[in-house]
Amino acid sequence: MSSTMPSAALRPQPGEARRLLLARLQAEIHALGGTALVALGGSDNPVLYTVRDGRRVAVVAVRVGDAWWFIWGRRDQAAAEHPDAAARRLTGPRPHAPAGLLARRPQPRGARRSLKAVA
Repeated sequence: MSSTMPSAALRPQPGEARRLLLARLQAEIHALGGTALVALGGSDNPVLYTVRDGRRVAVVAVRVGDAWWFIWGRRDQAAAEHPDAAARRLTGPRPHAPAGLLARRPQPRGARRSLKAVA
């Protein structure tokens, strides 16, 4: 029997890897002046919560093949090997932010531009 440990034993388990990756992302978000909290840190499925555009955003770390990814929202993702880039995306402005509701003055449909005087 060999006294060396198999290489698989040296790799972190998925829960441990998720905690480590989310902790790195949390540190990067804090470095950029944002707020972030890792919930369920003692479990195998931790979640990082941060605020973007006034809304709470949940971020999870998932493994796809040999790569780890941060995933949040419906379509947003970033490679976990670059937590600094992911933090910038989470704390920065949205690339296609919708115009504010009060940015333009709405007018009702069929509104007349001028009213005729009635005698």
